[in-house]
Amino acid sequence: MIDEGRVVLPGDKVAVTEELKAGDGTYEINGEIFSSIVGIFRIDRKKMIALVEPITSVPLVIKEGDIVICEVKQIGDAMMICRILHIANKKRQIAGEKDVAIHISNISEEYVENIGEKFRIGDIIRAKIIKAEPVLQATAKEKEFGVIKAYCTNCRNPLIRKNNLLECRVCGSVEKRKIADDYGEGDIDRGD
Repeated sequence: MIDEGRVVLPGDKVAVTEELKAGDGTYEINGEIFSSIVGIFRIDRKKMIALVEPITSVPLVIKEGDIVICEVKQIGDAMMICRILHIANKKRQIAGEKDVAIHISNISEEYVENIGEKFRIGDIIRAKIIKAEPVLQATAKEKEFGVIKAYCTNCRNPLIRKNNLLECRVCGSVEKRKIADDYGEGDIDRGD
């Protein structure tokens, strides 16, 4: 095993599987662990995992379990498509696919007949990635997921929460959505 804190290049051998497991920034072939990126070799001693911390900021790859902030772009009969704007608690840019599908069965804990009753195009929502390959899929079922910012369908002004409904202060329109339990509180990264 090489010394912890050493700068390594892709392909450098850092450890063997008898000592550690391969973790972020590494891969394993035939019992040997190699660096997959330019970075600094580290060891997670609690989990006994070999890690390579990137020296430069690398774009984020969305993975299962990530909490994402999205904008609803398209609503169909059985699913909606959202554009991922941000991964909760991550500061770096997202790499790769940024569109995520949310199937009607993953909209709410209750039965949903029409997605348009729970979400509208332009809504900003919080969801959780449930599948990363081959196509990104997410869920908004739990109470912390759903709409976190919405605009009036009549006049496009921001809606405020009134119990379980959303109301426009300008035109008085009242709208129903599948809202996150913290709608309007401003902490978009909650839930991670």
